[in-house]
Amino acid sequence: MKDLAKAKKTDESDEPEFQALPVDYRSWSAVQKQDFLWEKRILTSQYRALPVLKKIDIVGLFLTSLRTKMDYQSDEAPTNWKKAIHAHGSVAKIRFIPTANTPFTGLFQGADYGLLRLSVTGDPAARGFAPGLAIKCFIDGRPSANVSALVSLVGQGDNYNFFAHEFSNIVPVVNQLGPKLINLIFSRTSRYPTKLDLQNLSQFQQTGEAEAHPHHPLQLFLVPTPEVQFPASPPHDFRTDLATIPAGTTLFVVYSVDSQEHSSEQFANLRQSAQQIGTIETTSPFVASSYGDSRLFFRHQRFKNQ
Repeated sequence: MKDLAKAKKTDESDEPEFQALPVDYRSWSAVQKQDFLWEKRILTSQYRALPVLKKIDIVGLFLTSLRTKMDYQSDEAPTNWKKAIHAHGSVAKIRFIPTANTPFTGLFQGADYGLLRLSVTGDPAARGFAPGLAIKCFIDGRPSANVSALVSLVGQGDNYNFFAHEFSNIVPVVNQLGPKLINLIFSRTSRYPTKLDLQNLSQFQQTGEAEAHPHHPLQLFLVPTPEVQFPASPPHDFRTDLATIPAGTTLFVVYSVDSQEHSSEQFANLRQSAQQIGTIETTSPFVASSYGDSRLFFRHQRFKNQ
């Protein structure tokens, strides 16, 4: 909490200007990258008052360069990048602690330096409470590895407990107008708009060493722990809930399905065969900031048909 007391707090009308990342940023160690983004970007732009949650900007999403979302390799968004969806959230430092003898390579063997952003797709009053998350794991001298996950495409209605359900990088297609429209927009750049690939997390160790034979899961299930349950009602701001979670909290138990043992076409029936591969633990409090909402960038990985 000491760091939070030092942070300069802002709101959207007083958003600080940030210089570009240092030219040698990519060559830094994982811990240096995490510390820089946390100390020099997120804490210095912490909100004085939480901004109002925005509705999903369907027009803005249609006009967004989704290829940039999937091809741009940086921890910081391009200039003038706008979030048409998941516009507001909170960020914490995290680490991934693997179980013994996990079969997967790279960061699945352990990742001590990462950022987790928790957000909702849009104003819950408009479309219901629909939580999502994005994880960034830092690697010495290489671009970060990223993954995002949802509860579902339609969320959880009027249940305001952010951790009421598990999250996954693969969610079912929903035959409703809103999700179908968003899927149509994302299908411009991916054949599988409801699935995200995990290969990037398996290719390099945290030290930057390349894996000779990368091995990644097909699907992850991030199951919230009893430590992080909040009231389902009445309506309240999830960012206020998240701010009460201390460093050292185990947020998720992580389960996976092996890509070498299962087909992606059978994913709807894979949850029962998933095996625990680790846990995700906070190493800082959660902070809502203008940088976390506008400039921190999480790349989406195009799903490759297994």
